[in-house]
Amino acid sequence: MANVPVRTLDPQVFGLWGQGFGAFGTADGGGNAFDLDRQIAGFAAGADVRVADGLRVGMVGGYTEAYLDSAGRSGGTGRAESAALKSGFGGLYGGYELGPLSLRLGALYADTDARTRRAVLYGLSDTLSGHGGGHTVQGFGEIGWRIALGQPAASSVEPFVGGAYVGIRRGAFAETGGAAALASFARDYDLCAATVGVRVQTRLDLGLGLPVTLRGLVGYRRAFGDVVPTALLAFGAGGPAFLSAGVPIDRDALVAQVGLDLAVAPNASLGVAYTGQTGTRAQDQAVKGSFTLRF
Repeated sequence: MANVPVRTLDPQVFGLWGQGFGAFGTADGGGNAFDLDRQIAGFAAGADVRVADGLRVGMVGGYTEAYLDSAGRSGGTGRAESAALKSGFGGLYGGYELGPLSLRLGALYADTDARTRRAVLYGLSDTLSGHGGGHTVQGFGEIGWRIALGQPAASSVEPFVGGAYVGIRRGAFAETGGAAALASFARDYDLCAATVGVRVQTRLDLGLGLPVTLRGLVGYRRAFGDVVPTALLAFGAGGPAFLSAGVPIDRDALVAQVGLDLAVAPNASLGVAYTGQTGTRAQDQAVKGSFTLRF
């Protein structure tokens, strides 16, 4: 599940920020499908404004490309299936702080173009391709309580709890390339997730003459809803429709993040962060770089 980076509120009235990211992961097919490898790259940029004491609202837009590969079970070394997903997205977000209490909300819409390719290795020798699309709607919210440590309060701990909803609409498409070509019917998926965890941050003196902030996060995420994706398919040459199950999503996962922010000017900072998510069947790793300017 993709989400808007959480922004920490500060005294400046207007802010601009940008973020580039790359991620990779693996998932166990769980007996329903081939194991899956994935690589994702993209960027996001946004602007926000302080409209009242402790209240900021903003907008975000960006683009991602994801590449999926599934290894065949025939014992060969080649890839049997692959897909490329290209998405543009936009959304709104906001945050409110009242003393140690923080509330963060956001919503995103993404439109996706999908192209698939697979080789049929059993009895036939077809190479099939498909082209479809769809869209995703996501909403999320989070509440946290910041506890300052030390004097002055250069460090803090923030327990938090959050929730997210993801609605996916996948359009119909038909493969071409041979007698084994499939037609896929339009289908909807609904996923929810709840996360509970703690954030920590502290300032470091690395002898650079510039303020450095170390941030970390660890949490537990529970997923609900359509965690086993399914597709309603039929052979293009005719025949009854049938249901096929895909790579399942872990219901339980550990999430973690560590990052550094370097204040290169009083109103500008550069950041880099690593994010990981680990479950019983799937692991994801991501690296993000960001730039923030406030004035």
